[in-house]
Amino acid sequence: MKINVFNLNSIKESKNELLKFRNGIKTQTDLSVKKLTQMGYEYMMSIVKIESGELASSISWEFDIKENKGIIKVGAKYAIFVEFGTGMVGATFPHPEPNTWQYDINSHGENGWWYYDEKQNRTRFTKGQPASAFVYRTMEFIKKESSNILKVNLIRRI
Repeated sequence: MKINVFNLNSIKESKNELLKFRNGIKTQTDLSVKKLTQMGYEYMMSIVKIESGELASSISWEFDIKENKGIIKVGAKYAIFVEFGTGMVGATFPHPEPNTWQYDINSHGENGWWYYDEKQNRTRFTKGQPASAFVYRTMEFIKKESSNILKVNLIRRI
């Protein structure tokens, strides 16, 4: 684009071109965030443990165009235990970023514990479970994919 700084029409045309370019970047950024959110949801669904299906069916995604914000929601109340793991098994195979998460908080140790499983209507024994880190792994996937998606979408605009 050539600008003749001594011609008012040339300056106005250049300004309009820049505004179109800016709006195109906004549109492509919105599309990128929406695409990354959808890809993150699909990735999470492909790695989440499916036993009863309750955890997987509690996962959803949405995109807020006003805020340009994508959200992946996990609604199952027990999801945190699947994410970080529990007991001695979780301590042996912990979450990549456990931060303040504590394993074996009731000090069962190698003895494990019995609990009543209401869904299966029976008593069960466990020493805990390893961390699945399905949310963490999804976050890492989105981070890895984000630069590619942004490049592809922004190149379309340029």
